[in-house]
Amino acid sequence: MRLRAHLIALVLAVLLPMIAFSALAIVMLDRYQRTNTERAAVELARALMTAVDEALRSTITTLEALVTVRSLEEEDLRAFDREVRRVLTTQADWQDVILLAPDGRQLIHTGRPWGTVLPTAAEPASVEQVVATRRPAVGSIARGRLGGDYAVPVRVPVIHRDRVVYVLTAVIKPQSIVDMLARQRMPADWVSTVFDRRKSVVARTRNLEQFLGRLISPEFAALIDAPSQGWKVTRTLEGSPVYTVWARSPQSGWGVGLGIPEAAVETPLRRSLLTVGAGGLACAIVALGLALLVGRRITEPIVALASAAKAFGQQDVAVPTRASTVQEVEDVRRAFADAAALVQERAGEAAEANRAKDEFLAVLSHELRTPLNAVYGWARMLQSGQISGERVARALDVIVRQSNAQVQLIDDLLDVSRMITGKMRLDVRPVDLKGVVEQALDAARPAAEAKEIRIQSVIGPRAGPVSGDPDRLQQVVWNLVLNAVKFTPTGGRVQVRVERVDSRVEIVVTDTGQGIAPDVLPFVFDRFRQADSSSHRAHTGLGLGLALVKHLVELHGGRVRAESAGEGRGATFVVMLPLASDTAGDHGASIHAARVDAPRSRVLLTGLRVLVVDDDPEALELATAILVAAGAVVRVSGSAAEALDTVRAWRPDVLVSDIEMPGEDGYWLIHRVRALDDAEVGHTPAVALTAYGRVQDRRRALTAGYNMHVPKPVDPGELAAIVASVAGRAAT
Repeated sequence: MRLRAHLIALVLAVLLPMIAFSALAIVMLDRYQRTNTERAAVELARALMTAVDEALRSTITTLEALVTVRSLEEEDLRAFDREVRRVLTTQADWQDVILLAPDGRQLIHTGRPWGTVLPTAAEPASVEQVVATRRPAVGSIARGRLGGDYAVPVRVPVIHRDRVVYVLTAVIKPQSIVDMLARQRMPADWVSTVFDRRKSVVARTRNLEQFLGRLISPEFAALIDAPSQGWKVTRTLEGSPVYTVWARSPQSGWGVGLGIPEAAVETPLRRSLLTVGAGGLACAIVALGLALLVGRRITEPIVALASAAKAFGQQDVAVPTRASTVQEVEDVRRAFADAAALVQERAGEAAEANRAKDEFLAVLSHELRTPLNAVYGWARMLQSGQISGERVARALDVIVRQSNAQVQLIDDLLDVSRMITGKMRLDVRPVDLKGVVEQALDAARPAAEAKEIRIQSVIGPRAGPVSGDPDRLQQVVWNLVLNAVKFTPTGGRVQVRVERVDSRVEIVVTDTGQGIAPDVLPFVFDRFRQADSSSHRAHTGLGLGLALVKHLVELHGGRVRAESAGEGRGATFVVMLPLASDTAGDHGASIHAARVDAPRSRVLLTGLRVLVVDDDPEALELATAILVAAGAVVRVSGSAAEALDTVRAWRPDVLVSDIEMPGEDGYWLIHRVRALDDAEVGHTPAVALTAYGRVQDRRRALTAGYNMHVPKPVDPGELAAIVASVAGRAAT
């Protein structure tokens, strides 16, 4: 059977039960529409109540912030009076601010000059509630003791030394609640009323002047107190019959009532029923004729879509261009068109992603191979004896400098990995930004001096402290300063300014360099993003520094932004950090191993017995050379099992062990050492010297029993200092 024949049969099958069904549908529709209208009215009442609660909560939040000002903590009421008068000018909905004693005496009233003798609270019940519960409260509408208009008190406790010493009150204008009701854009003939805990009218969309402060109608009050909930027909204060719904707040005890005129409910229902009945009859009459017409209009585009679906399966993304008058068929046609566009778009995105990946890998290869080339070349020349004299010192300097560059590059890549996986942790403590900035500038100054770039620092006396990780904050400043030096020509200037702005500290790094193009500025903090990644680019690097800056700043609860007037006009980076709060401290701090900075003075390990364990002979040779040069007596082991026997027999003063070794690893070794019966040997200080440098690796090493975790590569002076530290010796 063709589609048109199916449509005709469908219409005939529907016509017979339709007559019986229509009567039932009309009854059900009437009930359904009434239920929906009631539900919508109830939801609107709840929404209005929520809006009122939000407005009251906003006032409470502002008051709670106000009670923390220094003048109130120091009980300097004259200064606090000036402060609250200033705040009052920013709060359009507030009429006055009042500070009361716990017994209800008014101490400050912004409606009266300072020093004026003031009466007790006009609405004492909420004052007593705040003192008793030590929680904020919303009072009932009342007139002030000094006269004036009706207003609503919102009160919060001021708690000093675990007792309520004051009650801070914001006097709210009822008109602000009225304005909030007006913004809901309800029909003009509906009546909405906001009432307080005592069921007195606080705000109303009709005749507010007449009923403000009066009790709601008795019928409405009885409806609210009834155990069942649902809309009922009551009378307004003006005497008009309305369908009434309501909602009450469990926090404030306030409520919202919504009165809907009977005609507004009944007339649409009757109109809907008439429309349904007439429409059903008309549909039955014309159904057969439409079935024939619609069937033909449906089948033609369906045939075209069937052909398009077959072509799409053969990876031909062409779709029919002729639109259909049937919505579902047109939706399918458009879906085909959207799918085709999406396939093409994703193909383009994949190509762009592959291009970006290839560019990054090329840059990474260049950045890794460049220092490696210098290290390898000079090392081979040293090995073959081709250089001597002063050139030996030059070769060693190049090897150390380029090795440091590779270590920094690998550290940046690991930091980015931690950033992407969400595993970066902070060692949080109070931080003096002056020391952080000075250490970062000391680290960056050699690069600036090489280009004759002048570095200036201006540190405000009120800038700090902040709560954070000092090493990571120093990394932020260092990256920004080095970035500025990198893009500033010879003879330029870089300025670092630290200052307090409101409740935050800003670190501003400004340079006179080449600036940032407007099309690049929105992407400067993106990972692996560089303005120029070509082979003839003027500046090296992977484009990781600014991405790390952004992530580290955000981990500290701050923000960073970049500004530039354009190319050739310099750039400015602004780091915004919140000031440290009184509760700042160990919150969010991670477990990590302490590192001992290698002292500039010589570390003496004379006579100290050190056992070094590593399966790499070259690593053993290097560690032995470092420790022997410091005066230590060194033995080495190439496996954990051999090292355990040496510990028992030789009883070393310090154990330095690798982690990854064939067979038993460094974790196995430290577990066996700590479990030895000889308590003195079992407590031998131990250092984990390993290529595993992640946070979880540090935590695991410390938990296993090592006293310190040191990631490779390690500076020779630092290794000697670490061994001296765990052995209880100091530098000389």
